[in-house]
Amino acid sequence: MGEPYFKLRNFEKTHGLVVCSANFVLYGDISNRVVQITRRYCNDIEVYSIDESFLFLDGYSDPENRMRNLRRDVLKGLDLPTSIGIAPSKTLAKVSNKIAKKFPEKTGSVYMLDSWKKIEAALKWFPLEDLWGIGRRYHERFRNYGAHTAWDFTQFPDDFLRNEMGILGVRMKKELMGEAQYTMSVPEPKKNISTTRTFDTGHAEYDYVHERVSTFASECARKLREQKSCCRHVTVFITTDRFKHDQVQYSDSFTVTLPNPSSSSIEISKYAKKALDKIFIPGPKYRKAGVITGTFVPETERMTSMFDVDNHERHKPIMQAIDTMNSRLGKQKVKLASMDVQTTWKMQQKSLSPKYSTSFWESIILKA
Repeated sequence: MGEPYFKLRNFEKTHGLVVCSANFVLYGDISNRVVQITRRYCNDIEVYSIDESFLFLDGYSDPENRMRNLRRDVLKGLDLPTSIGIAPSKTLAKVSNKIAKKFPEKTGSVYMLDSWKKIEAALKWFPLEDLWGIGRRYHERFRNYGAHTAWDFTQFPDDFLRNEMGILGVRMKKELMGEAQYTMSVPEPKKNISTTRTFDTGHAEYDYVHERVSTFASECARKLREQKSCCRHVTVFITTDRFKHDQVQYSDSFTVTLPNPSSSSIEISKYAKKALDKIFIPGPKYRKAGVITGTFVPETERMTSMFDVDNHERHKPIMQAIDTMNSRLGKQKVKLASMDVQTTWKMQQKSLSPKYSTSFWESIILKA
């Protein structure tokens, strides 16, 4: 997993390797369908990632049987196998889930840590490097102290863990001992919106990098308008290929402050160019660039400067027209002049699987 395709290309012919491009639309739709089924069994859900959620089962009777019914419905409705771990804390639930996934025949892919005897046995089996919150750096450090399992971690004194990891180490120990430290997280508004891409190859030309930055800025502005927000700051970064040791290495970023909060593609692209001009130097071959917008305010609560011209309101009808036309005709049909009019940049998805559940034209057709 995570191996570059070019290293494995030969296995397609020699070992029948099947290559599939990332299909994020399909993944997102399936994830939403799993959550919809989950809500039949639990009201309090924290969607942790596209393939993982925390369910808070306080007050529900017979939680193990309830989760087995949930897994059955997901498998029946989506043909998607899942594993479920039940425990008094989030960290222990992750441990329990690992056991359910590792031993599906014995657990039925659902495992509940409902006694101290089970918790102790699980911690003595669970490898420290797989523990939620233990990265490679901490694993190597604790391994030098003789810790190899989650149980070994819980034997360290609180003062030692606080010195090594801060308060997070103490909380992790309490979580593993069955004392819940983390409640359900409420989603917070995004603090920034970014659009970044790696180029197909290195490019030293200013015009190419500028066109990419302008495209990224326009996409950030579109996302801002979608959530009815405006930004106050625009950051641009550029970097070379750090794996090409024979080439000049360079990376830098710069942040500009808009005189008035805006979600206009014209405005954000203009200030993104100013940021690019501050950091671009000729010579290096740039492999990646990105635009990050930050310091958001709701569109209806903009505080404008008394002395600077406010172009946001002037551009608003234009942006609305562009968004409407692009939604009808297709993404990036109407662009800024600073963007490449002929080319629509997108991921190389040469081996994309059909979007059966989200596209009418890719629906499964049965002929009887």
